[in-house]
Amino acid sequence: MKISSNCYAVTGLYYLPPWTLNAGFIVGKNKTLVIDSGSNKLSAQTIYGYARAVRPENEILLVNTEKHLDHIGGNRYFYEKKAEILGHKAIQRTQNEFLKSVRFINDSLFHPVRKNLNEGFYAFEKTEIMNPIHLIDKNIEIDLGNFSAQIILTPGHTDSNLCVYHQDDKVLYSGDMILSQFVPNLEEGGQKEWKAWLTSLEKIKSLDIEIVVTGHGEVILGKADIEKEIGRIEKILFKAIQDDKAPTVM
Repeated sequence: MKISSNCYAVTGLYYLPPWTLNAGFIVGKNKTLVIDSGSNKLSAQTIYGYARAVRPENEILLVNTEKHLDHIGGNRYFYEKKAEILGHKAIQRTQNEFLKSVRFINDSLFHPVRKNLNEGFYAFEKTEIMNPIHLIDKNIEIDLGNFSAQIILTPGHTDSNLCVYHQDDKVLYSGDMILSQFVPNLEEGGQKEWKAWLTSLEKIKSLDIEIVVTGHGEVILGKADIEKEIGRIEKILFKAIQDDKAPTVM
C-alpha cells in the first residue's frame, strides 16, 4: 500500500504464527530501494512485483534490516533479478540455519497429520539463503535520483539491525526495532544488547517521523501513536534489564 508520496508498505507476509512480516520500498526517480525480502521466495516475488510495477524502468536495490531469516529469505530471488543487495556486515547466515528454522516452523504446526506430512516446508521450497553482497558498517545515504534514503545503524534486537529513513516523507522502516502490539523478541540478547536497543530508540526518537513501517504488525501512523509504541517497547526493555530476563522466557 502507498503510505506517502514516495513510500510503500507490503504487509502481512508469511511467517511463523503469530508473526506476519512487513517489507516496503521507496521509489525515487532512477532507483527503487526495497526494504527486506521476506522469509521465502514467494514473499520476495510479491515484494519485487509491487516495486517493479510502480516504476518499471527503475533500478532496484535491496537492503536487509537485520540478519534474522525472516528478513533475508528472499534475497536470492532479488539477486536473480539483478538487484544490488545491501546489509550489515554481521549478516552471515547459512542454508543449514535456514533449514533448521523451517523444521521448527513445521514442528509448530498444530495439525498432526500436516506436521507428519512436512507441509510446513512447502512455503519454503526453492528458497535459498543469500547474504548481502554490499556490506554496511556505518550510517550511509543512498541516492535514488531525486532524493536520498538514509541507512541508520540501530543495534539492539541484533547486532545487525538498521533502519531506513526517508526524511522528506517522514517515513521510517524500523525492522524489528519497533513492533506494533507484539512483545519484542529479546531472547537472543542480554543486558548489553537491551541497553543498546534503548540507545537506538533514542536515536530514532530524534528523527522527524510521522509513519513507521514496523517489522511485524500494523504500520504506525502519527507521532502520538509512534511515541506510544516506542514507550511500550522501552518499558519492556527496562523491565528485562531490571529482571535480567527476556519477557518471553518462562
